[in-house]
Amino acid sequence: MLKPWDIKPLHKPTNKRHLDELVESMKEIGWQGRPLLVIRRKSDYVAWTGSHRIAAARKVGLDVVPCYLLDERKLLQHEIDAEWGHCEDRERLEICRKIGDDVAIHLMWVEGRS
Repeated sequence: MLKPWDIKPLHKPTNKRHLDELVESMKEIGWQGRPLLVIRRKSDYVAWTGSHRIAAARKVGLDVVPCYLLDERKLLQHEIDAEWGHCEDRERLEICRKIGDDVAIHLMWVEGRS
């Protein structure tokens, strides 16, 4: 669990309607569903998924959000930069396969189907 303000999203929310729906849902029932995939770096945390969910959690004022942490060292072993930028889910899934993280693979699979 991390504070939503401690997580740096890869990009700003791009779909206002989706963001508004998440805000309303979080107001009513709090966080639901899968955790964020977050890259743990030396000095910060970078979200690999969930830019809209992070923004909604901040708007609603959630104290913490569920996260699954990826180790940046494993990414760097495969020459993958944590701040690679916005990429397709299939690319992230392939990276999770390269680093051999079965939990991240599962979360990426779930992410792409929701």
